[in-house]
Amino acid sequence: MIYTSSHSLCKTDEYRMVAISGNKGKDYIDDNGNEYNGEFYSKLAPKLLFWSKWHEMKDKVSFEESTIFYIENYYNEVLSKLDPEEVYRDLNNSVLLCYEDSNEFCHRHIVAEWLELTLGIKVFECIIIKNNLEIVDRPKYVKKYLLKIMNNNSFEKRLIYK
Repeated sequence: MIYTSSHSLCKTDEYRMVAISGNKGKDYIDDNGNEYNGEFYSKLAPKLLFWSKWHEMKDKVSFEESTIFYIENYYNEVLSKLDPEEVYRDLNNSVLLCYEDSNEFCHRHIVAEWLELTLGIKVFECIIIKNNLEIVDRPKYVKKYLLKIMNNNSFEKRLIYK
C-alpha cells in the first residue's frame, strides 16, 4: 500500500516516509525545529525547468490552464519515463510526502492517480497524527486532467509509430 500526504500533516514513526519534492524535503521543519532527514525518491521529483515556468505563470493564467500545464509537463518529463510497477515495488508500504495540504494541487496527487490508472491499485491521501491514520480526499480534477493527457499521448504515440 502506498499513501500520500503533506510533511506537515504526517507525524508518525510507524510508517516509512519518502519525500518526492525537488528539494528532498529539506525545507520542511517540524514542530521541534528539525529538518526532514528521511528518504528521498528522486525519480518522482518535478523537473526544475517546467516547475519554474509553472511557478511564474500560475498567477497570470487561470488555475485550470496552469494546472493542465503542470500535469502535462510532469507526465511527459517524469511519469512517462518511469515503469509504474518498478515505482510501486520501490515505494510499497510508504507515505509519499510533499508540502501542499491535502486539498491543494500537488504533484503527489498526480503520482497517486498515475499509479491507480496504470496499476489498478488504490493510493490514499492521508493525515497521520500520533500514528492515527485518517484517509482524506484529494482534488478530483487531477485524475480528469491526467487521464486526458495520458490518452492524448497514447494516441499521438500510436500515430507516430504507424
